[in-house]
Amino acid sequence: MVVTVRYVFGLARRGAAREAIRLELPSGATLFEALQHLGVSSLELHAAVNGESARDGRVLQDGDELTLIPAVQGGTRRR
Repeated sequence: MVVTVRYVFGLARRGAAREAIRLELPSGATLFEALQHLGVSSLELHAAVNGESARDGRVLQDGDELTLIPAVQGGTRRR
């Protein structure tokens, strides 16, 4: 099966600036497996499948669009 992977907010795959890539995966692959294949983890990124927030166990389907967004961390502490 083939899914489209899009990166947002300047996130680049392995240093190469690409807007979208096509990723071939075995039938029944999960979001976790796709992230492993890309060399990233859900601790670094938030993932959405077809525009909806998704967890690692989500089974992907042929033609799905996977959007990867950098995880938001930090902030300021009020005093």
